[in-house]
Amino acid sequence: MAKLRILNHGCIAFMVVSIFSIFSCGSAPEARPEPVAEEIVIDESSAVSVAVMPAVKKSFFSSINKEDLEAVQIGSPHSLKQAYNNLHKSVDENYSDAERTLLNIICAMMEVVWPSERGTMTAPKVHSLNQYIGIIDSVRNGIYDLSSSSADFFSILLPTMVILSSDNMDEYYGRVEESLYKAIEIKPDSVVANYIMGVLCLRTGRAEDALRFLNAANGKYAAVTKEILFAIAQACFATDSKELALTVGEQLLSRYPQDTSILDLCARAAYALCDLDKTESYIVRILLLEPDNADYVLFRASILMQKQDSIRASSLLDVCARKNQTPREYYILRTRLQCDWNKNYTAAAEVASKALTLYPEDTDILVLAAEMASLTGKPVEGLSAMEIAGKALEKDPSNAKAKEICISEMYKSGKYQQAYALSSSMISEKNVQRSALFTHIDICLALRKTTEAGNLAGRIYKESPEDEETQTAYIKVLASSGQVAAANQLIAKLLPDANSKMKSFLYYERSFLQGSEDQVLSDLRSSLTANPRNKDSLYRLYKIYYNKKDWRRAQYYLKQVVALDPANSIYVRQNAELDKLLKR
Repeated sequence: MAKLRILNHGCIAFMVVSIFSIFSCGSAPEARPEPVAEEIVIDESSAVSVAVMPAVKKSFFSSINKEDLEAVQIGSPHSLKQAYNNLHKSVDENYSDAERTLLNIICAMMEVVWPSERGTMTAPKVHSLNQYIGIIDSVRNGIYDLSSSSADFFSILLPTMVILSSDNMDEYYGRVEESLYKAIEIKPDSVVANYIMGVLCLRTGRAEDALRFLNAANGKYAAVTKEILFAIAQACFATDSKELALTVGEQLLSRYPQDTSILDLCARAAYALCDLDKTESYIVRILLLEPDNADYVLFRASILMQKQDSIRASSLLDVCARKNQTPREYYILRTRLQCDWNKNYTAAAEVASKALTLYPEDTDILVLAAEMASLTGKPVEGLSAMEIAGKALEKDPSNAKAKEICISEMYKSGKYQQAYALSSSMISEKNVQRSALFTHIDICLALRKTTEAGNLAGRIYKESPEDEETQTAYIKVLASSGQVAAANQLIAKLLPDANSKMKSFLYYERSFLQGSEDQVLSDLRSSLTANPRNKDSLYRLYKIYYNKKDWRRAQYYLKQVVALDPANSIYVRQNAELDKLLKR
């Protein structure tokens, strides 16, 4: 567990995150082993040409006080302010060229690296251009200066600051990293060099490396620096230390309550921790500052839907629609709302169809459209559920939801063997969803593989005997495998405390274990009393009366089944058959 220690800075108690102790015992990252020589080819055609300044001598800053020069090399906000105060003069003519240049370096670092601490610093004008000033101008313009030499610490470090002033530096990250290692080798306790290296590691997907460098930056010189602590929180989030990310983020919010970047990080950390109330509170604070930001409006709508507050979620989606702010997330949420809340599968499929025309290559949209095609039993944009799910799997072969849809379609069409093959492969994967295990049990029962179904159901039931889905699967297996006494015993145990939906299922399953038709009918009626929308019970009553040739009663129950599942072509065809029989 990462350690936290509280420091007092002025009158503000603030948190310092000692992450580095997880990875190393030293105060700074270890020097890299000597790399294997390899040819690095960088396309410099896209780099903006910078005029080559005359190379300066290593002794350019020899007239500067050693302590002040070292303070700038450390480069923390505190040390930079200290050096600035020492070097600042009231009369402009009294500055030497070295002092003017160093003050410009200080102001550039404060502006680019530590904007939260910049204050009112101003740099004196430089009368003669030199390499350092040229690099600073390039950094401010978002240009990586390829012409700089490696004469000293500043000529090595300053060009690397461009990754903080521009987001389009990916092709130069290799060079930047080499320069930063050189700078850290010269000045291991440089806050600015370790911080920039930490940011670079974050951008290149190396969060654990980032933590090491950021912790080295977050030492005695920079204990409460916003930029460092925010980067640490980002690195914690990326390494799945979500609680620590939220803790650091909330400490930052106590100082910067209206910083939307910090609010966003806290919202996403809280969401990852499944704290929906806290997540929504941060999103609301962002929307108070940015009321027209569609991304956060949709994020809040998503949270409200998960909290079963569909009315307010629908209102937020309506706001986005009126403002023509309808990105892909809008269509995903609108489809889910129509499907899960309104139960209007046709309308949901229409939204998914529009989304598919706008984002035909988007995997999430493909999966959504496949799901709607599966639910309605109708094509979306001329494609069946299997065809759309297949397209999703072409783009993402490991997409679990697309596989589930394919398995479901195979099962519904009676292709149990194909469903079994894909399902067997799916449940062998790591971190498989429990729903996939329950589906596999149903497939095994359809193929009369009762031993395999029993082994899987028994294992799941042993792990979580109080879970309703687990109980449901286990009872199905007991009943299908002829273990009547065990099934009856478990049903009798669960019935008294079962909720209405579970009670309906239990009566339905018990109807298969009864010895007489009167007992079967009694259990099925009890099932519908508990849950009048139990499609399985309604359909079984239809079949019973159909076999007795009581067409009117058979259609009474089948019509209710059709109302619950109007897209099912089998039910519609059977109902049409009964219409003909009743007309005879």
